[in-house]
Amino acid sequence: MRHFLVRAGALAVAAACAADCSWHRPGEANTVAVAPEGHPMPREGMPIGAVIALAETTEQGDFSADAKVLRVAKVAGGLWEDVSPRAARRAEFAPDPGAEYVIVVRRECSDWTSDRDRWSDDRASWFLFVAGRLAAWDHWAFGAHCGLAESFRPVHAGSPSLVTERDLLRWLEQRHPPGRIPTELRYQRGTAFAAAGRLEEARAMLHFADDAVDAREQLFEVRQSTEAERAAFDAEARRLADLRDELTAAIRAAESRAAAGPAD
Repeated sequence: MRHFLVRAGALAVAAACAADCSWHRPGEANTVAVAPEGHPMPREGMPIGAVIALAETTEQGDFSADAKVLRVAKVAGGLWEDVSPRAARRAEFAPDPGAEYVIVVRRECSDWTSDRDRWSDDRASWFLFVAGRLAAWDHWAFGAHCGLAESFRPVHAGSPSLVTERDLLRWLEQRHPPGRIPTELRYQRGTAFAAAGRLEEARAMLHFADDAVDAREQLFEVRQSTEAERAAFDAEARRLADLRDELTAAIRAAESRAAAGPAD
C-alpha cells in the first residue's frame, strides 16, 4: 500500500518554485539521513511478497514519498522472464525453487522548506532472491530534506548469483541510472563489499570516498565560514574518519580470510 505524505501548503509552494526556488538533490549535496524510525528494512530470508510490501511502504514524515514496482522477474539459465507484480504479491504465489527472482522498485521523495528551497531525489531499490528467499539487496529510504539512508547487502564473492546481480546492475544503468552516492554511504558500501569477500569493489569504494573527502576539504578551506559551519564540518570529518577506519579494518580482515583460503 502506498502513502502520499504532502506538507500542508506544499502545492502552493511548488507553484511558486517555478519562479525562484532553489533545487537540491541530496546525493549531490552529500546529505545522509538516519534510517527512519519504525520504517521496515530488508532482512535475509524474507519471502518475495513481504519484500514487495516493504519496498512499497513509504516513509512517514513532513515530506512527500512514493514507491512503484518497476519489475519482477524470474531468472533461470541466464534468461529473464517478467512476472506480474500482482501475482507475486499474493500469499499463494509459489516461486520456482530452482530459479532466482529480481524485484526493482523506484522510490521518490520531495520536500519543501520554509525558505522556499525544494529537495528532490529518486532511487531504484533492488532485491535478489535465491530459492524464493531474499539473499541480496540495495534498498533506499528517505529522511528530512530527502536525505538518503541505505540498507545494502551485495551478493557474496563466488556465488553463482553474482552473474544475476551484475546483469541487474547493467539493466539499471541503462534504464534508471543511479544518482550520486554520498561519501558516508560509500564507506559503508565498501564495508559491505568487504564482508562479502569482494575486495576489488571494497577498495574502489575506499578510493572514491577518499577522493571525495580530499575535494571536500579543499573546497571548504577556500571559502569563508562561520564558527558554527567549522564545527559542523569538523564533526562530519570525524564521522567520516571513523567510517574510513571501519572500512580499512574490514578490508584487512577480508584480505586475511582470502590469504588463509577456504576453511576445512
